[in-house]
Amino acid sequence: MVLHRGMGFLLWGALTVFCLWSHSSQAYTTEDCIRCHRKGSPESFLHIEVEEFKRSAHGATLSCLDCHGAVQDESHQLMGGSVSVSCMECHEQENRHGLEGGGDRRPKCYSCHTKHRILGKEAPLSSVHPDALDETCASCHPVECGKPDYLSWFPSLQIVSHGKQDFSKAYSRGNCLGCHQGDGAHGEKKPINDQDCAKCHKALMGFIHPKADSEKQPGILVSVWIYQAFLAGLLWGGFRFYTRKRGDRKGGAGC
Repeated sequence: MVLHRGMGFLLWGALTVFCLWSHSSQAYTTEDCIRCHRKGSPESFLHIEVEEFKRSAHGATLSCLDCHGAVQDESHQLMGGSVSVSCMECHEQENRHGLEGGGDRRPKCYSCHTKHRILGKEAPLSSVHPDALDETCASCHPVECGKPDYLSWFPSLQIVSHGKQDFSKAYSRGNCLGCHQGDGAHGEKKPINDQDCAKCHKALMGFIHPKADSEKQPGILVSVWIYQAFLAGLLWGGFRFYTRKRGDRKGGAGC
């Protein structure tokens, strides 16, 4: 009797181990991932828009595990870094954007391309479509600058320029690729060609300075006018003072 009980216990234990092993050895499917990670699911706090992913460049051909290869079974919930993705496993193009700055704050591939809504740059809904670059780039590169500590109370100036556009394409402030980084989407460096600049910036023209927007920043515009009027008055007053002093000296010498 004792022997039978012992054999039964061993068989039960072996069956339990086999079930656990077989469950863990079965790789997750995309449907398994979606069940927990779809938007609104209580199974996880990491959610994705499933329909957006299905319409993306990856959703049509790749499974979740093609990118999230470290996720094998339920233990991934406790594994640090299990959701990490290396785009370089498929894409030869290295991300060099912000490389010189270093650190964890430099942009990742998904900073521009998004994580699960990746589309080609020609797709109208793509985050890297030329019409969307203004907003995408502005998420890291704000359109306004200034406000040093001692002037923090003063409204900031808005940068107005040609938007780092690609010189091979039509002029557009919204296209942020080209000028300062060459094919700068991935950080390749390409020196700015003076001849390219000269196409627009002629002699005595081409001033590249921050400008106040007359509609969005009327206060700044008025301040600039006052400042310029003050400088003009200061220069004129200095010139008049100089000529008067010079005339007085000549008159004194004649006496």
